Amino acid sequence: MPRLDLTLDEVRGLVGGGEIVGDPGFLCAGLAPLESAGPRDLSFVKDRRYLEAAAGSRAGALLVPEPIDGFAGHQLVVTAPLAAFARILARIAEEARRQPAGIHPAAEVHPAAKIGEGVTVGPGAVVREEAEVGDGSVLYANVYLGQRSRIGRRSVLWPNVVILEDVVAGDRLVVHAGAVIGAEGYGYAQLDGRHVKVPQVGSIVIGDDVEIGALATIDRATIASTTIGRGTKVGDLAHVAHNCRVGEDVLILPTVALSGSVTVGDRAILAGRAGTSDNVTIGEGAVLGGTSVAFRDVPPGAVMWGNPAREKTLEIRIQAALARLPEMQRELRRLRRRLEES
Repeated sequence: MPRLDLTLDEVRGLVGGGEIVGDPGFLCAGLAPLESAGPRDLSFVKDRRYLEAAAGSRAGALLVPEPIDGFAGHQLVVTAPLAAFARILARIAEEARRQPAGIHPAAEVHPAAKIGEGVTVGPGAVVREEAEVGDGSVLYANVYLGQRSRIGRRSVLWPNVVILEDVVAGDRLVVHAGAVIGAEGYGYAQLDGRHVKVPQVGSIVIGDDVEIGALATIDRATIASTTIGRGTKVGDLAHVAHNCRVGEDVLILPTVALSGSVTVGDRAILAGRAGTSDNVTIGEGAVLGGTSVAFRDVPPGAVMWGNPAREKTLEIRIQAALARLPEMQRELRRLRRRLEES
């Protein structure tokens, strides 16, 4: 189990407040799931649905949304236990992954690159001319940062990340292993029956607090910028094509594929394996369900399912009708025979 070694009062400070029921000096030695936590562990109750089950937990301390009567351990009452638990996990992850600052002898950093204070550049990493790395950032082994590209402070690029030229990213960017940012978009013109490549020479602009999953790809624009707004999270194996404009706090789940020149409004959610055709707009706060494909614009706040994507309740009715097709076909045959016999 992950080690914590913080008192309950220190945990309260870490998560930003809360009310302690029990001993503030109780030492939370580790973290554990509710069902397997022991008397020295801290666990959490996600929401009120689990309060009754949590009363019998063996955990030494719990993060809870409200006090639990009859629980034998200590409690820290917080508004959002899952969010508080995430802060604790972030602290553990940061400690576990901490890297000594400095440039590894096997790294290649161009003399014209700008490296901030407290930066770590791992073995095999390449930082090209005029690239910039913000203070406290970490580039793991074999990262490539291209010409004139810039990442902000306290960013983390995991092994084998490729960021090509003219990519500008804000602070606290996290890019997981194998992702490629800045590849050329898929652009071809037809001439005399042959495919003529349309070079993509634009850039990518990424806001603060963006996270990009493993093996995801974000393509540069043709002549302007592909943009990813502040706080947006892009899942593993997702693809954002050239000229896309993705807003703030958008959730793009694993294996989503956005075609060229798609606009995604703030706080929209695209569930796993969803996709779009070119030039579609996904409205602010809209939801595109898993495996759905949007061939038309999705209005703000709409919840769409299916291929092609339709309003959720309509798609449910369509699927229910499809399930009855064999029965309807049999009934049609019976009616046809009766007509023929009459």
